[in-house]
Amino acid sequence: MGSKRLMLQNGLGSLIKEEAPQYGRFVDLFSGASFVAWFAAQNTDKQVVAVDLQKYSKILADSVINRTSSIDIASLEQIWIKKAIAACQKTKLYQEAKSLEGKTLTQERIKELRLLCTKKSNAGPLWNAYGGHYFSPTQSLLFDYLLKYLPSDKTQRTVCLSVVIMTASKCAASPGHTAQPFQPTRTAKKFIREAWNKDPIEILKVELEQIAKKYAQRKGRAIVLDAQRFASQLKETDLVFIDPPYSGVQYSRFYHVLETIARGKVQSEIEGIGRYPSIKERPQSKFSNVGQSREALDNLLEKIAMKKASVILTFPAGSASNGLSGRKVQNISRKWFKVNRRKIFTKFSTLGGNNEIRDARKNRGELILFLTPKKVKPSK
Repeated sequence: MGSKRLMLQNGLGSLIKEEAPQYGRFVDLFSGASFVAWFAAQNTDKQVVAVDLQKYSKILADSVINRTSSIDIASLEQIWIKKAIAACQKTKLYQEAKSLEGKTLTQERIKELRLLCTKKSNAGPLWNAYGGHYFSPTQSLLFDYLLKYLPSDKTQRTVCLSVVIMTASKCAASPGHTAQPFQPTRTAKKFIREAWNKDPIEILKVELEQIAKKYAQRKGRAIVLDAQRFASQLKETDLVFIDPPYSGVQYSRFYHVLETIARGKVQSEIEGIGRYPSIKERPQSKFSNVGQSREALDNLLEKIAMKKASVILTFPAGSASNGLSGRKVQNISRKWFKVNRRKIFTKFSTLGGNNEIRDARKNRGELILFLTPKKVKPSK
């Protein structure tokens, strides 16, 4: 996935600020990590609507676009962070884990720590599901208690939950996102050690400070819904942002840990090396299916065109593993819209690269298409 944070500084942000004043709403149909939704909410006076298939995305989006003022983080440290830490450190499981983690991290020690995390914990989902895998036992237990002690106030709760999601993503012992945890092999142990040595509280406080001062000029909303379904609710006065999936692998595979945190529970029994829930519990997108991606994009753009809304669409300039390419995306777009094209360069995640077998990130060209309505007839 391309970093939208970089794109926002490299042409996308200026385009949004230039065009948004002419529209009534800004609608992000594939919100993901919500950087674009946040940007639009902070830098325009338009209502922002963020749409995604996964709940973790809704939480991240709502933490900013559903507020019109900053958050007092001093009070959150007292009523949330300190209480969670104190409760966690009093537990027998934490003491056992702390003792074992203080020893040399060998392959046998990691197996021992994973075995420890099979002991039942009622604090939250991460200890039993991911302890000793994506996170060290102490990290996973601490995340569970941070979830358990989330504030009751709805706005504060959303902000704090989003911060836990972001912190977990930065602590995960996995080669990019949460695809699969590193295994305790000779070459990968150093990556496990590096991840497990991270202090979640230190990272969490930095994330909290950053997110607390972000807020929308106008209150928006985030929803969990398929982009195709939401397209029927669009208006002629909407500016729609589309950053569709380009991987041939379902994105829910890479974010199941964050989805567990957002939901506060595992979706189904966790098993295997990847610690995945059942595939039935992971949202599936036609955009990540080689045989369906072209038709999915065509159908989506047709629906938007019928509503006479305008579109900002981003996609890699070259070929993507879901069967689409920059050229195909432009051809489909021209079928329904007048197309203005820009090309920029940014870094993309290779979804699992670790800089040894293959690069974790690569420089790639990305298209930014600005699509305006033209007279079209609906397909039969």
